[in-house]
Amino acid sequence: MSTDPPAWLARVRHDLVKRLVWPARDRRDMGGAPAPGELAPRLVDDEGAPIGAEARWAALVREAPSGLDVAPFGRALAKATAAAAAGDVDGVLALEAAFDELAALARTLKGG
Repeated sequence: MSTDPPAWLARVRHDLVKRLVWPARDRRDMGGAPAPGELAPRLVDDEGAPIGAEARWAALVREAPSGLDVAPFGRALAKATAAAAAGDVDGVLALEAAFDELAALARTLKGG
């Protein structure tokens, strides 16, 4: 199933990027080391059940716009979730740049 690029990107941003990046931004702005688990996102699926970032991404990939290379963002997401588990603020924040690259690619598709 394929979704139009703007709607799909909005879901990726809402469901993954903001859930990972916002706590890391907050910690960066407040300073200090993150507490254990502070940067790890608490995600839910479409039914409200807990889900991991990789599983949420897999569900979103199934709805990705046709022709969009989502692999680089998937790799960046894996690095960001590992960084979150390790308390690496900068590693999590790197997901923003990866999302910007994904969005730029999506805009080149029809309807993007």
